[in-house]
Amino acid sequence: MNNNDKSMRFFFEPKGIALIGASANPLKGGYSILSNLMRGFQGNIYPVNPGHGEINGLKCYSSILQVPDPIDLALIFVPAEPTLQAATECAERGLQGVMVQSAGFAEVGEKGKALEKELQTIGRKSGMRIWGPNCMGLVDAVKRHVFSFVSPAIWDDGLVPGKVSFIVQSGMLSAGFLIDIMSHGTMGISKACSIGNKVDVDECDLLEYLMNDPDTGTVGLYLESMKDGKRFLDLCRRSSKPIVVLKGGKSKRGAQAALSHTASVAGDRSIISGALAQAGAIEAGDFIQLTDLSRTLAAFPGTSSPGNGRVAVLTYSGAAGIVSSDFLDQHGLLLADLSDGTKQKLKNVFPTWMPVSNPVDLWPAMERNGAMPVWEKAFRAVCADPGVDAVFFHLFVGGLAGTPDISPLAEIARKAGKPIFAWILGKRKEAHTFQLQCRDLGVPVFREIGRAVECMAAVFRKTS
Repeated sequence: MNNNDKSMRFFFEPKGIALIGASANPLKGGYSILSNLMRGFQGNIYPVNPGHGEINGLKCYSSILQVPDPIDLALIFVPAEPTLQAATECAERGLQGVMVQSAGFAEVGEKGKALEKELQTIGRKSGMRIWGPNCMGLVDAVKRHVFSFVSPAIWDDGLVPGKVSFIVQSGMLSAGFLIDIMSHGTMGISKACSIGNKVDVDECDLLEYLMNDPDTGTVGLYLESMKDGKRFLDLCRRSSKPIVVLKGGKSKRGAQAALSHTASVAGDRSIISGALAQAGAIEAGDFIQLTDLSRTLAAFPGTSSPGNGRVAVLTYSGAAGIVSSDFLDQHGLLLADLSDGTKQKLKNVFPTWMPVSNPVDLWPAMERNGAMPVWEKAFRAVCADPGVDAVFFHLFVGGLAGTPDISPLAEIARKAGKPIFAWILGKRKEAHTFQLQCRDLGVPVFREIGRAVECMAAVFRKTS
């Protein structure tokens, strides 16, 4: 455990939490935070609100100074001006840290800037760490910690654990976006850290912690500014885990929007992109790309490419194979030259009139021998080929095909040490079921060939 782990661990694994601004009104954020805490956190929970004796069956305290031990973290959700008094009392109480989820600070103008400066001074004088303000806190799907006023609807489809952690200078990824990606079966997450205005705790503190977090395989970041660019880039260089960055505010209008969102001053587009590339970080252009790149890199943490990313394409459609070839070329990947032994294995299931080539069009063989037997033989053949580094397979799900069980194919690829990527078309219900199956098997699945190849290229670029 390094010093950063020690100074940040109480945010992620507190013994007790006080909620300053707890509410009994279901329409209030203070109610949502309390509901989320009670749903997943196993430590002590202390509501703080002088207007209540108890909330949801928990004793309510009039002040943080009355809360008993053990407690090391407070969540603050009161208006900006009362936040200062609450933070002062938290420091007096000896807490290690606070998450200030209240808005109304530097993002709203000069008065808010002055309040934020006072909040920063409270933390510096006492040594208490401050996360926020103007943020949505923390969601940890592995530990089932939701320290946030995100809607309790986040629990409806279950918190799905995964190996990707996000650091976002926004509430979106820890709110609606998290609900979206988990309910659609896109991916699970490890942690989502919404950091807001970064009065104290910033992306560097959290990145350094997550670099040492066993539950995190890849870190994805949405940032509007870099508080300490030199430290951030140094961490990217030193990280053994992939880092994907979406930088907001690179245009003039985007920078103006960032200033009113989290009071962030953005930087020059080309300088930022060049620095990130030199530091080994992968840059994303939008939120979906951020999640797709992050989940793919997390799925294949130990991949090494003996070539330049030589790909076998297994498809049911000649047209999809052609389009895949074009995208592979565009992203610097190669269509694998299949060995004579591999071609012979495929010939055994192909019609006699059909030559074997890559992309491998399996449809005529499927008509002759059935879909899944052909898929399994093709997977065994290409995964055993030393000239193949990865497999890109295409599936249609639904209709007569139903929803195929690809677990045998995933196991063949796993034993061979070959990363696999899926592109699907099909009926909505069956496609969703297939997406969930792929997620649970650790197989990245995509609805666009171009995005699949783009993420495939990132896996091999990571190890080059």
